[in-house]
Amino acid sequence: MEKLNSVISNVTVYSDRAQISRIAKITLPKGENTVVFSDLPSKIEQKSIQVKGGGGDAVLNDIKLKQVFHNEIQNEAVAELMKKIEAIQKEIDILNENISIEQKELDFIEKIITKSTYVAEKEATNEELNPESWIKMVDFYRLKNETITKKLRELKYQKEELSQKMKLVHNEIASLGNDRNKTTNQVEIVVTNNSESELVFMLSYIVYGAYWTPLYDIRVISETKSVIIEYKAQVTQNTGEAWDNVKLAISTAHVNVSGTLPELSPWRIGFYVPLPPPSAEPKYEIKKKSSRKMNLESTGSVSDDEFMVNAMVEEKPIQKPQAEVKTGATSVLFEIPNKTTVLNDNQPHKVNILIQELSAEFTYAVVPKLSQYAYLKAKIKNTTEYPFLPGETNIFLDGSFVANSTLKLIAPTEEFETSLGIDEGVKVEHKLIKKYEKNTGLITKKNNTVFEYQTIITNNKKHKHKFVSYDQIPISQHSDIKVELIKPEYKEDTDSLKMDKENKIIWNFELEPATKKTIDFVFSVESPRDSNLDGI
Repeated sequence: MEKLNSVISNVTVYSDRAQISRIAKITLPKGENTVVFSDLPSKIEQKSIQVKGGGGDAVLNDIKLKQVFHNEIQNEAVAELMKKIEAIQKEIDILNENISIEQKELDFIEKIITKSTYVAEKEATNEELNPESWIKMVDFYRLKNETITKKLRELKYQKEELSQKMKLVHNEIASLGNDRNKTTNQVEIVVTNNSESELVFMLSYIVYGAYWTPLYDIRVISETKSVIIEYKAQVTQNTGEAWDNVKLAISTAHVNVSGTLPELSPWRIGFYVPLPPPSAEPKYEIKKKSSRKMNLESTGSVSDDEFMVNAMVEEKPIQKPQAEVKTGATSVLFEIPNKTTVLNDNQPHKVNILIQELSAEFTYAVVPKLSQYAYLKAKIKNTTEYPFLPGETNIFLDGSFVANSTLKLIAPTEEFETSLGIDEGVKVEHKLIKKYEKNTGLITKKNNTVFEYQTIITNNKKHKHKFVSYDQIPISQHSDIKVELIKPEYKEDTDSLKMDKENKIIWNFELEPATKKTIDFVFSVESPRDSNLDGI
């Protein structure tokens, strides 16, 4: 039995699992041989195992998956990680010593200043209190204080970075499942070689404990009215094996959902008849033996036709900064261009799928009644061939982080809107001008209250921008209560003025730089005299 020295070459990550492709080369003598892919994860889906190969005149006779129970702890990986922890701890100890030295020096400077100030105030006469000496002392203190404080800040930052590294190593140790009854899998392959030759074996399997989620950085450049979207995948795995320098692909396929349309069975009803109690049945033991033959020369690849070539020949790196997209009938596959390493640490690892500049249409939205700020919105069209899956977004405006948001499913060619936070370059003023009772005659049984508001929006930006302003008039819940919009005059929807079914008024307009828009908003509420209104 020959143990294969295999490496992981390809990984395809799904929403809740991953497909792993391993490759190994070995020279086998003529006759029947058994080779083994050992130390495989315990979370393998047995039905997903495939073995293919090539390179010689051979026939594959049998494939077996076996569980291996280890009576002793697998210490090699843990020992290496413990060495990393010791090295990190030594660096932290040195930093702690330097922090202590700097802190003592800072305390010493404080004591000198305190003592010097006390002695000077107690013993010196007015003639002896030389301003120049005091200024020099203050400058000396300020310079030393700033220098030491800066050094302390840098040392503490370095210590925090090392602490994070140590935490990751501890997580990796925990993920190894370091117990005395550790279980691994191995795949045994029985092959008959017609002549001594070098064979290439490829093993693929589905393993649980891996998933990916989309993440987006949306960077807005207001000067050029453009948006740079960085489409990323956060890959997390705790499968039991590290993916070191592999060709990674991200798939949108839902492999846990059946692709077959369910069929309705006949729905019958009748009178209930109790079933007789079950009788004891004899137990049978069924043993199955798998037997499979396959000519190694005629096999294809595990994932695609080029897998054998890609695995055995170094590919030319892809120069484009985004993944290659392959659209199938029901899913999309993103192939990451460069080799990637994803540790077995249950921590998210980011890989870039796409970096693309898209054009955007900007609009400032204001709700003066509720907020004194203008909110910048961007309407963006997905002109890429990539679908944007639902995920979290980090939004940056002119290099500054402004907000977190979420993105819904956006298909290619589809438009979507995103909020970019507030922009204090636009000033919004809103005030109640007056509220009064309207005179409707000498004798009346009605109250008629008029509300006059005014909103002033000033564009302090360098360019002309589109604006939309929202306000509302009350919705009457009774036939005796009448609400009338006085200003602006509204008859029907236009491009500049609209009203919806909830009595929301919407103004659309553009403002040149350093100009303002004044909106007069007036409405009246009529109700029976001596009635108390709720909501006004």
